[in-house]
Amino acid sequence: MGITAPTVVVTDLDGTLLDHDTYEAGAAAAAVTALQDAGIIIVCCSAKTRSEQQVHRRQLRIDGPYIVENGAAVHGDDGEALEVLGLAYSDVRARLVRAALRLGVTVHGFADMSTAELAARTNLSHDAAQRARSREYTEAFVVLGDQPDPDDLSAALVGVDLKLQRGARFWTAGGDHDKGMAVNRLRELLTHELGKRPLLYGVGDSYNDAAMLAAVDVPFLVRRPDGSWADLPVDGIEHLDGIGPSGWCKGADAILSSR
Repeated sequence: MGITAPTVVVTDLDGTLLDHDTYEAGAAAAAVTALQDAGIIIVCCSAKTRSEQQVHRRQLRIDGPYIVENGAAVHGDDGEALEVLGLAYSDVRARLVRAALRLGVTVHGFADMSTAELAARTNLSHDAAQRARSREYTEAFVVLGDQPDPDDLSAALVGVDLKLQRGARFWTAGGDHDKGMAVNRLRELLTHELGKRPLLYGVGDSYNDAAMLAAVDVPFLVRRPDGSWADLPVDGIEHLDGIGPSGWCKGADAILSSR
């Protein structure tokens, strides 16, 4: 009988493991425990910052590495950066301002928002909003006034060597990285640490999860808050019939039953 490959679940947070509106895992918290009790490694892979993820991981008792700010870096359990793919936050901010000036628009990033404003925009608590503003590699923002064509905005950022990504609530500007690149690097790190290539499952809900889901071995997609599934160009993707954490639970059941 062959040795079973180490199993890893790479998961998005907002709208996937966490409810889009409440930011709570709900019933998925028990599914997280069940997976880890079965020896399965859970890796959070989200647009959230290191400070934000540390809190959610502690609440859910998740150990091990995690991927922050849309693939900008892979951090170890102790918070140490194991691999940095992104640019420094100050550099991203400066480039974003230049791009906005060239395009003739006004961007309003997290650095421009007070903690109270961000909390009001996101329904986050004051402390959670403060953690969301503790950015290291990317800037999340809105455009004030007339909205530019997304292709024009993307082109303006490309002109200053930034990449544009769309989240549920904000645009995000960052360096040449995405969740998929970070997952590929994570696989290399885990293969070296575990001595064997792991089997990677992925769970996401939206368009900015496409690269992550394309990089894993078994991709899962949960329903979005409106009940629809994002139309992602990912081969072999399995649709889980549940919104956010509800769908995540079904993915966990499928993983456990396959072992």
